[in-house]
Amino acid sequence: MKLWYSTTSLAALLALLNAGAMAATNDTVSTAGLQSTQCVSSTESTDLYPTKSKVKYATGFSIAYHNTYKVVENRSTNNTYVLYQCGSTKPTVKNVSAFIPVPVKSSAAWATTAAIFLEALGVQNTVKNLGTAPSLVSACLQELLKDVIEPFNDSNSTDTDHQEQKNDVVFNMPGGQDTNTTNTVYSTEYLETSTLGRSEWVKFFGAFFNAEERANKLFDSIDANYQCFATKAEKEYDDIRPVIAWTSYAGPTQFNNNTAYWQISFASYKYDIVRDAGARMLNTTGKQSTMFSTSPAFLRALRDVDIVIDESFVSYNYSTLLKNYGIADPKQANYSWVATGRVFRPDRIQSTSGGLGWFEAPVAFADALLQDLIGVAHPKFVKDGYKHIWFRNLAKSDPVTVVTAGDCTDMYAPRKNPAGSCQLIDFQSANPSDSDYSDVEQSRTHDLVYDVSKSEVINDGSSSHSNDSAAARLTTSLVAGALAVLSALAML
Repeated sequence: MKLWYSTTSLAALLALLNAGAMAATNDTVSTAGLQSTQCVSSTESTDLYPTKSKVKYATGFSIAYHNTYKVVENRSTNNTYVLYQCGSTKPTVKNVSAFIPVPVKSSAAWATTAAIFLEALGVQNTVKNLGTAPSLVSACLQELLKDVIEPFNDSNSTDTDHQEQKNDVVFNMPGGQDTNTTNTVYSTEYLETSTLGRSEWVKFFGAFFNAEERANKLFDSIDANYQCFATKAEKEYDDIRPVIAWTSYAGPTQFNNNTAYWQISFASYKYDIVRDAGARMLNTTGKQSTMFSTSPAFLRALRDVDIVIDESFVSYNYSTLLKNYGIADPKQANYSWVATGRVFRPDRIQSTSGGLGWFEAPVAFADALLQDLIGVAHPKFVKDGYKHIWFRNLAKSDPVTVVTAGDCTDMYAPRKNPAGSCQLIDFQSANPSDSDYSDVEQSRTHDLVYDVSKSEVINDGSSSHSNDSAAARLTTSLVAGALAVLSALAML
């Protein structure tokens, strides 16, 4: 049988069908939960935003509503953005960083966290450009990056400027790539001092798309689920709280003057969520993150720790972690977290290029993060055992889950919250005789203070409850490149 078509014509036909399917899907994106989706006349004066967002936990932003415009302030950067309804008269407001017509029809995001908030709101149909594209773990954003969303060309500033100017708004972070445009908006959710405060930034992003109803509904569900988890954890585990230390190691490279260091983090959002998970936080030097100059000093601080969560930039296995921490023989190490094998990394979910889901969805979904941390502190809190979302037990050689575009089922649907419904979970009581609690000191205090000697540290932080800037830096493509170099060096 002779085929009437050529390979070229078949490819062209498939491309046309694919483009048509994309357009059809994009055209049918739901407008439910959006208000004032159409432009108005310049004489409009009625209240166009009957549904308003009120900030409950976040301290880094505010939203003030007027009839035809909103004033959104980033309090961390002292930037003010006026969002005025398209078609209406641009309001007279002083000291404004950017005037943005809303609802935004085309957007871009340099940071992965911003991209996930947009996906959670279901407005990814507006996204035209994304930064750190290879590191994105979201399956549907990966799918959109194939044909719909264009990655930022951060190797060519001229191309980048052109890409940015085509959008109504470009979400970036202070110090990120190319921020000299008139449509740049800074988001600093990573500076929030509480887990719920970070997730509440969905309201900040929602204001740009007149998606207040979606943002409010999503955050209210996250908040209620979070409070349920925290209440149940406190009830069941208040008198048997394992001590958790958030640690990291940086080997000697050209980026740190060839000087290795070990760190214990005390970011305030971690303190809050560790407490709410029914655990205790290791706190050094008066609630500050501490960098140690030697592994013996670092290990002394971990002597009463039950669980270690390693956040080192370069991924590795359990034996490499022990080596990097200065533990030659784990059988001779007198540490509970080694003896019980409770050593975790938040790298279970990854992209094919090694990007971590840890820097995406956990910021937007505080309840899912709390659920996952309860599973670290109390692995049998669910009857049949808990399966982690982001955390991976290195000592047990838990596998990594690689997310690809093929895992996307509906690229324009709002990102689903990975948290389970707390109301449907019957929390199991702690059994002090269980091996998970064999060395756990029964205590109701919320942190364990270890007073380090000044001679042991490189620096002891700059402020109480300081936040991790590393998480924020990891969202930029510049640092993603640096990490690639670090990873390569570590393999040598």
